[in-house]
Amino acid sequence: MKFNFNSEFSRDKGVLFFVCAKNEPMHEYLSNLDKKNSNYIKQAMKVVNFNYKENNKLDLILPKGSRSDRIIILGVNKNSSFSDIDLGKLGSTITTMLNNKKIKEASLILNDKTFKANELALMLYGISLNTYRFNKYFSDKKKIKENYLETINLYSANHKNIKSEWYRFNAIKEGVFLTRDLVSEPSNNLTPLLLSKEALKLRKIGLKVEQLDEKKLKQLKMGALLGVAQGSANKPYVVTLEWRGNKSKKTMDYSFVGKGVTFDTGGISIKPSGGMEEMKYDMGGSAVVLGLMKALALRKTKANVSGVIGLVENMPSGTAQRPGDVVKSMSGQTIEVINTDAEGRLVLADILWYAQKKFQPKKIIDLATLTGAIIVSIGQEKAGMFSNNKDFADELTKLGLKVGEEVWNMPVDDSYEKDIRSDIADMKNVGSGRGAGSTAGAIFLKRFIKDTIWMHLDIAGVTWAKSDRPMTPKGGSGFGVRLLDELVFKNFK
Repeated sequence: MKFNFNSEFSRDKGVLFFVCAKNEPMHEYLSNLDKKNSNYIKQAMKVVNFNYKENNKLDLILPKGSRSDRIIILGVNKNSSFSDIDLGKLGSTITTMLNNKKIKEASLILNDKTFKANELALMLYGISLNTYRFNKYFSDKKKIKENYLETINLYSANHKNIKSEWYRFNAIKEGVFLTRDLVSEPSNNLTPLLLSKEALKLRKIGLKVEQLDEKKLKQLKMGALLGVAQGSANKPYVVTLEWRGNKSKKTMDYSFVGKGVTFDTGGISIKPSGGMEEMKYDMGGSAVVLGLMKALALRKTKANVSGVIGLVENMPSGTAQRPGDVVKSMSGQTIEVINTDAEGRLVLADILWYAQKKFQPKKIIDLATLTGAIIVSIGQEKAGMFSNNKDFADELTKLGLKVGEEVWNMPVDDSYEKDIRSDIADMKNVGSGRGAGSTAGAIFLKRFIKDTIWMHLDIAGVTWAKSDRPMTPKGGSGFGVRLLDELVFKNFK
């Protein structure tokens, strides 16, 4: 997707796309065209009941008095409550309209007083997100869901400021697309090794990336993570990523930690076969961390940030971990493994500890497709959020509402500690009953947090879109990249 930024409108050819706001004058070009042709644009608006609600549109083919092939007018009811989400959805609507008409290139023309530079950048973000397609495995081209739109020529006297704002949102888009690509890949083409190699590619954009193999993980005594991996022929890896946007200070502002189970059969506690193919995206947390780190590096954030991802495959075999086994984590704490399908928290236990030890961050956030219970609790509209700091939780809740990636604060207080009490080890990896399964997972993770402000995001319900949504075609959503970029941007730019 290419955007060309231009000053005043001068291209009277091809497809012209006008966004017109209610109670604002018609663009000068349209007004002059209307006057020359006996108010035929206004008459056409009247015929289609153009009332600026529900994205009214008017499509004029070969309009009289114009050299253009087509003029498309989209009406919006822009007011003070017009949000970031509204702007993104508006952009997404533009993409859908142009794709439905199989238009490859269009000129986007707006009144400069209608939208500010950052608002237009958000609109472009919505346009670009809706162009994403994952078509690489189709041999029959007829089955491909085409994206026809390739180029938008934006005309505005404020084009330089818009381009400057777009610099950041283009970086976020690149991060979202990387996350979507990784989540969409089948597991035979995205083993722990292959996913670690995808992370290593990010060295090209200035990230410091380190790959730890099985030998190194054994030296670090990551017994919880290694226990999950021991049933698979594919060896485990841990990858760390680092960006220092403020080299004048040594402290790490944030560490982002991601679960990377590239396929989850459940191990010996094997899952039912129905729907198991969806477990290819059980590495969604690691994909968000990689997409986020890419976005932050591309836009050259001023923050110091790090990422840690734990990459394993959970398979049943003669060497697989058994229910009832006891493993010793890197922290020294012991874990009774009651259910081998509660493997993500075992992976996170060791890499959370490692992230704190290596980077000593002020704040740490882990992301994981951790529990099906979170979907039972709050559905697939929001991520479950667990934190040991109320102010931090409140901050992310507000940011989620702002950017359209909402989180819901869930309990993780000490009253739930008894749920993971073990008779023979420091803890067990699942709760005692059927209730509060997501909280049991979060309480388990909390055991591996030292004196750090911490948040756990259970993204099991939001990693994969079951159907097309504005800005999110069916498939990998990229949920979390935009949200966490906003967190970093708000505090450090």
